[in-house]
Amino acid sequence: MKLSEDQFDIIEAYLTNELSTTDRASFELDLQMDAELRAEVNRQRAMRMGLRALGIERAVERAKIQYKAELERDEQTPVQEPIVRPLINWRYWVAAASVVAVLGVGYYTYQQVTTQPADVAFAETLTSDPALELTKDFPAGKLSTATRTGFLDALKKYKAGNYDAVISQLKTLPADQQSIHYKNYFLGLSYLANKQPGEAIPLLSKAQASTSLSIRQKSEWFLALAYVKNGQKEKALPMLTKISTNKAHPFNSLAKQVLTKIQ
Repeated sequence: MKLSEDQFDIIEAYLTNELSTTDRASFELDLQMDAELRAEVNRQRAMRMGLRALGIERAVERAKIQYKAELERDEQTPVQEPIVRPLINWRYWVAAASVVAVLGVGYYTYQQVTTQPADVAFAETLTSDPALELTKDFPAGKLSTATRTGFLDALKKYKAGNYDAVISQLKTLPADQQSIHYKNYFLGLSYLANKQPGEAIPLLSKAQASTSLSIRQKSEWFLALAYVKNGQKEKALPMLTKISTNKAHPFNSLAKQVLTKIQ
């Protein structure tokens, strides 16, 4: 896919949670409509994960600073001919060059081939701020001060990726009829993010009793992924088939993708 430098900047801002709420919503709408754009975002995310695993993000940040400094010097220095720069920006080629230089092309290929379908689908489901997605389903109406405070604090921990702390807090958090299904969904999602699908399964199953259509659909989807990640393909297949044949289900297309990889 041919992207402009501005488009790469938007992808970078999206993956680092630097877009405004309005811009993020607009970009995510583009993602839903454009399969090639989704693929490019996934490639960029995979590169960032590889760089993070290798501990060389600081080196890339230094390259960024150096690149900007050179760009400023070029702009201030008169030249006989205009400088021609490629559309692809430093974020893409530095990341790619770093991965290739350190581990070779084989590493990236290995990552693409061995990534589990449920992990890929889980990441694609929560492409934006995961805590923001949870906030959208926050229980409506009046909650006790302790419950509301507990949920909000857990959301901060979830956003920071501190899933152990989220799980510990939610397990002891009191919940009434109004908040119990949200609590089960939140806790199940936290176990799933913490790579504990076995613990997530009973909680996500209970959350499907929610009166909220959004929580029911999300719980159904994440439950199917939990079964896949837990090696229970026989339970995942009928759920994924059901979701994939329901055009009104928000995870319809993702369910089709997972099915093609596990059948």
